[in-house]
Amino acid sequence: MSGSSILRLSVVALLLAAGPAAAQEQQYVLSEMDVTVHVRPDGGYEVQESIAYDFQQGAFSRAYRSVVREDAGALRAVAVTSPETSVDSVRTGETDGVRQVWWSFPDRSAPARFDVQYVLDEALYERGGRNVARLDVMADGAVVPTRTVDVQVILPAAFDLQRGDVVLRPDAGTVRREAGRIVASFHRDRVEEGDDLSVEVSFPKQAAGEHLPTTADFLLGLFLVVVGGAAGGVAAWRWRGPRPERTARRPPADLDRPMAVALLGNRDGQAFLATLFDLARRGHVTLRHDREDQAFGTTDVVRLETHPAPNDLSDFERRLVDTLGEYETLDDFWSDTRSFRSDVMSDVRGVLFERGWMENHTVRSGLLLGGALVALLGGFAAVVTGDSALRFYLLFGGMGVSLGGFIAAVRQYTWTEDGARRAMALRAYLDHEKSEIERLRETSPARAAERLVDALPWLLLHDEVSRAWIEETKEALDAADEVPELPDGFVSLVETEGSARAPVAAFLPVVTVMGAVESSSAGAVGAAGASGAAGAAGGGAGAAGAA
Repeated sequence: MSGSSILRLSVVALLLAAGPAAAQEQQYVLSEMDVTVHVRPDGGYEVQESIAYDFQQGAFSRAYRSVVREDAGALRAVAVTSPETSVDSVRTGETDGVRQVWWSFPDRSAPARFDVQYVLDEALYERGGRNVARLDVMADGAVVPTRTVDVQVILPAAFDLQRGDVVLRPDAGTVRREAGRIVASFHRDRVEEGDDLSVEVSFPKQAAGEHLPTTADFLLGLFLVVVGGAAGGVAAWRWRGPRPERTARRPPADLDRPMAVALLGNRDGQAFLATLFDLARRGHVTLRHDREDQAFGTTDVVRLETHPAPNDLSDFERRLVDTLGEYETLDDFWSDTRSFRSDVMSDVRGVLFERGWMENHTVRSGLLLGGALVALLGGFAAVVTGDSALRFYLLFGGMGVSLGGFIAAVRQYTWTEDGARRAMALRAYLDHEKSEIERLRETSPARAAERLVDALPWLLLHDEVSRAWIEETKEALDAADEVPELPDGFVSLVETEGSARAPVAAFLPVVTVMGAVESSSAGAVGAAGASGAAGAAGGGAGAAGAA
């Protein structure tokens, strides 16, 4: 952003240590910090700062001030002096969007005061018809204690203000009129480590400044976002296609699993996963759960063994079996066949379009996504280039239009009447089969296990069927006496737990293979999630640190 006026001031003293041990012993505090800001009629700041360092232990040779104001104008006319020591060099730079003033001095362990001067252009805010001079003196928390802090904000006589025109935040400050100028003063006896300190001086608008959004601005902006999102939701609902009643006990006879995945809008990888389990159930593929040594422990893998019977395979199944035969493990297949899987599913969708079961709205969705992106970029551009309240409305308006466009663009493929009947029939079958298996767990766990394996190639298309759901059947078998009869396509090469009973041991390969499949195919079907954390370290404004 350009023109915003948050001024965060930080002080960090850095030392030149003789060695690691010495570095650990360095200590200091800030005994005094005086900041005087002269607000110019054009909205710039002339800043004078006097910072007294109490170097209590160790030798120090560098320090810096951070002006956390990437959104303000130029930082210029920088100078650093000291009455106790020489200042060898002064430079400015920027780190992660934070502009800084660095200076160096001869190694010093005795207290020293440094006077820092600079000019910051275009620093004044504008909020609700008023100007705001804001100073985030220690906005991110002090790293070392500061014994006393004094801040003065001096408004120019050209503003022609009276004491009553000025509002302070915090209100513990004082206001006086001196030589036609308004002087606002703030005092803090002590700033502890981690404490924040910010001050504001607001007054009737006198100069153009970076607009600070008010509560009303944010509420209106939120309204614009909600309206845009709602409009997109209405469009998506109107374009959803027909929704006939769900009534079925079997999958439609003319619908295979890849077509079902495309018709339901599931993740493409599920077509291959569901077909894989069906091929294992029918004996065309053997899935062998195994463990493989890694640098740190072991990992689960699924080894592949194909037994193709061309006369008993569809074109899709034949392509899949032929490709599976080229890989030793399922993980290798998933990681190396992204292009193959994409091409196959593109062909499948083409069949659905040809049969008149789905309609392709790729052009419409593309235009909506393009418009959403343009609206979003336009809103951000308004923020970067503008300096009034209008830019915030344009930003939120752009966000609303963008959100609506993204929501509406979801309807890339929609059902026809024929396609909707098949999709609803399939969903009804999946819900029915899931419910029946859950019911059988209570009365006959072995029958539940047999029915689960038989229906699994279809059930994998159900959003609520996962390894955790399948394990509930294993838990039910743990209390049963009857051993389920399952196909030979699921094999576990991993030694069964010694305490596992016969019914559980018979069903365990299905569970272990499902778990390994979920892990290896996560990128293709979204069966497994990943989590991570990211962090960044940075000095707080007004902080002092040693290195």
